[in-house]
Amino acid sequence: MSYEHQIKLVDQAFEQNNNEHGLALLRQCALSYPEEASLHYRLAVIEEQIGTNERAKSEYKRCLALMPNNMMVYLYAGYFLQQRGQLNQALALYSLGQDLDSNLVLLYRYENVDYQTQLRSHAADVALREHFAKLHQSSLQSSASDSIIHNAVWPQSHNKAFQYRHIQQKPHLFYLPDLRAEAVFDNNALAWCAVVENNYPKIRGEFENLTHLILEEGAPYLSKDYKMAGFESLSGSDNWTALHFYENGIANNQLIELMPETANLLKEIPLYRLNENPYEVFFSLLKPDQHIKPHFGLSNHSLTVHLPIVVPGNGYLRVGDEKNVWHEGRLIVFDDSFEHEAINNSDDIRIVLIFSIWHPDLTLIEQQDIRDCFNARNLWLEQRHEQLS
Repeated sequence: MSYEHQIKLVDQAFEQNNNEHGLALLRQCALSYPEEASLHYRLAVIEEQIGTNERAKSEYKRCLALMPNNMMVYLYAGYFLQQRGQLNQALALYSLGQDLDSNLVLLYRYENVDYQTQLRSHAADVALREHFAKLHQSSLQSSASDSIIHNAVWPQSHNKAFQYRHIQQKPHLFYLPDLRAEAVFDNNALAWCAVVENNYPKIRGEFENLTHLILEEGAPYLSKDYKMAGFESLSGSDNWTALHFYENGIANNQLIELMPETANLLKEIPLYRLNENPYEVFFSLLKPDQHIKPHFGLSNHSLTVHLPIVVPGNGYLRVGDEKNVWHEGRLIVFDDSFEHEAINNSDDIRIVLIFSIWHPDLTLIEQQDIRDCFNARNLWLEQRHEQLS
């Protein structure tokens, strides 16, 4: 008997309200076709509905193995575990499913989604928001009176309603509403700026000896999977490339050895870091006639700094309402959580050294709180699979 015929018999039994027979046929079919993912998913949901928990758990486990990239399996399996008191495993599944498709926690808002899926999506959204709120607070070693980080907002997972305090500032990862909001900062108020600008000839000299590196080894700054509208010409493209000194806190020792003067100068700057290394320092190359469209950065606890190296003219950086023209050797310090864009309308490449610094108003205690809460979240994300083993 073919698979299609067996499924037809299953459907007929359920349509005739002969549920016990339909279930028996479905179970037998599942045994005969252990690799048929949709069949096992259907069985898992039914076993959950009738309360045969061990069977449902086994079928969901099989579904996760057969469909590791199916968001709905993570949602339904997570809800099943949550309803049976296995919250840590449920949170891991919800989060992994959200990685596959961010709609996992949004489906309950859509009228065309069936009720059972809406129910599970809402449960996942609430559970994840509550989890991350507790994780954030538990990671902080300071008292609330000593640190504004206790009032931090993680916009994508915050468990309370909030509003951005500046119409042009909308960081979408981490937001400190109590932190001073300025689009562009005054270099004269930052003592290290003069040190960098005075030593610009050394940086430029080392760079000119290695220009071929960024041209030959620079990688697309945005991966080909980056799907934000307006960035199609830059995603996975050499129209915007980067050669990193540090990327996500990992050092490029080859480049550091080739540019010792620049590497030493970086030590004079209050670079943003989550571990012992600066988080991100890189040469950014933007090809002619390229436009990095208006967008918001990830957070407002760090500032972005541009040190222009090669400026062919006819280009600029806009941050909020301020239009800044690049000049070689002159720093621009700005908060990229404000809407910003960059344009190179010239006939030649533009190259800028970019790095991040701590927002100057943050205390050492607050900087440590930020490291702690980011590291706590990253550790939990890294250990999600261990919850399922």
